[in-house]
Amino acid sequence: MSAVPPAPELRARLARFRELLAERGLGGALITDVKNVRYLSGFTGDDSALLVTPKQRLLLTDFRYVEEAAHTAKGWRAVTRPPGLFEKAGVLAKKLRVKKLGLERHDMTLAWLAALRKAARGVKLVPEKEGLVGALRLTKSDWEIRQIGKALRIQEQAFLEVCALLKPGIREYEAAAELRYRMVRAGADDQAFDCMFQWGPNSSLPHGRPTGKRLPPRAIVLIDWGARCGGYHADLTRTFFIGKIPPRLRKIHEIVAEAQRRAVAAVAPGVAFAEVDRAARDVIRKAGYGKQFGHSTGHGLGLRIHEAPSLNQRAKGALMPGMVVTIEPGIYLPGLGGVRIEDDVLVTATGGRVLSRLPIGLRWNGAQR
Repeated sequence: MSAVPPAPELRARLARFRELLAERGLGGALITDVKNVRYLSGFTGDDSALLVTPKQRLLLTDFRYVEEAAHTAKGWRAVTRPPGLFEKAGVLAKKLRVKKLGLERHDMTLAWLAALRKAARGVKLVPEKEGLVGALRLTKSDWEIRQIGKALRIQEQAFLEVCALLKPGIREYEAAAELRYRMVRAGADDQAFDCMFQWGPNSSLPHGRPTGKRLPPRAIVLIDWGARCGGYHADLTRTFFIGKIPPRLRKIHEIVAEAQRRAVAAVAPGVAFAEVDRAARDVIRKAGYGKQFGHSTGHGLGLRIHEAPSLNQRAKGALMPGMVVTIEPGIYLPGLGGVRIEDDVLVTATGGRVLSRLPIGLRWNGAQR
């Protein structure tokens, strides 16, 4: 069972959420997104929901999670079901005399909505287009930032240990498995996502998967990996070389490193998401590789590995203090190789602070920026 936020943290989150309900004129809310359930209550189980009113906080769960709820969702009254989750939520909302019930729309099927509407007859259901908890999760508390930092320290050390094991003949999936093992052994909940451990031409796949390809004496190596601690994700990418470095790939590495540096330097409160993307993209485009950089420059981190905000060309909105985002430009040349460099950056009151400590360089053992 991973770390649960301290009680004051959870109380503050719930208080802010209830303020949001009041602002929107809602008498309660049904929270069904598993990450939002965890964010508000601390509950670490699955297949459950929260019913929140100005005075009540109910966790709708089943027998499998009653004991876990007692440990992780202190202060919440666990209500077991049958009937089904949405039928139970409707009955309770009606019993509590909720007039307007806010709903998350991310995973609400027509069948679930019909069951809820039938059980909650007389309660006005209000699907919230922009979600109910997402605005709170955009910025991170000190506790959340510490969890991301802990994940980073674990994954950085595991990276160094695994890189020391890279010898000609090892397979990509063997190296990826070793990296995951070392992160979990060091205290991570688990890896944040399936590790991308690719070398040679395989590194040109932006979201490739480890294969049985053996490491040759000379290779470009791309590793995109992350750890998860206390439910919070960290995410890094490093690209480096073993043996002789091909001149063209060396040049591409220099371009991507400069693009990443420019984007990190652009991070500050009030800066448009699209402007951060532009800072990286302009460097790569002017170098003649614009078409080889087809993904966004970055994304938010938190209880999900990809969450708001998105740093892309069409993104609306601006950075705020407390946001944690990745900065990860790349260039990919099929048949030759790819380069991506990624760090996690905290938006502070005055700019951006790189949370990662792992150097960026051409060699695995730490050529500095």
